[in-house]
Amino acid sequence: MDAITQYLQLAAQRPELFRPSEQIPLCLDENTLRIFSRSTGASLGIVYDNSPYFLVVADLCVRSDGALYPYARVIYPYRDSNGVVVIPCRDGRFGLLSIFRHPPRKESGGEFPRGFAEDLSPAENGVKELREELGVQLSPDQLEYLGEIQPDSGLSAGTVQVFCAHIGETAIPADNGEGIHGIRWVTPQEMAQEVADGTITDGITLAAYLKYLCRNA
Repeated sequence: MDAITQYLQLAAQRPELFRPSEQIPLCLDENTLRIFSRSTGASLGIVYDNSPYFLVVADLCVRSDGALYPYARVIYPYRDSNGVVVIPCRDGRFGLLSIFRHPPRKESGGEFPRGFAEDLSPAENGVKELREELGVQLSPDQLEYLGEIQPDSGLSAGTVQVFCAHIGETAIPADNGEGIHGIRWVTPQEMAQEVADGTITDGITLAAYLKYLCRNA
């Protein structure tokens, strides 16, 4: 099954991701998609499948003058959420992972534990991430739900569910396979300073921290 056929099947299965819009109309006509792709050499449809985590889709959009242009986006397989982030708290401090991130190929300034959605409830997924990344055993009802964030609406429709958890000692698995090599605990004052001075730049961590501040103001 080719990329355009898969794409049209996805549009039938997930119509909420292909809603009509006067601002950015989508072309879902198979013949037009194939002609445009052949004539321009542009890849259209599902151009990369990284299931069960995400798909990269190239849509064909319509300008106000009728001109067609491709627009790529990321789509996640689960309807309700594509991920979860958990703010670890202990003795009035926040836990920040020390982690090397592959996409930018550099050390992150500090991040809250997070992960892609799986076939679990958001709270169950949060518990799983804490277990895998921090070696902490909690139950879903021990996580406090803070709300939802949309990390990058220009790239994807994905949302991330935000939780807070009070935890004890951590035991980060040596073979976590995610570049995690430690955790540091910072006070609210230190956290605010690191946000202000640019030490912490991870967008999901910053958005989750703002959720926490607003809920606890």
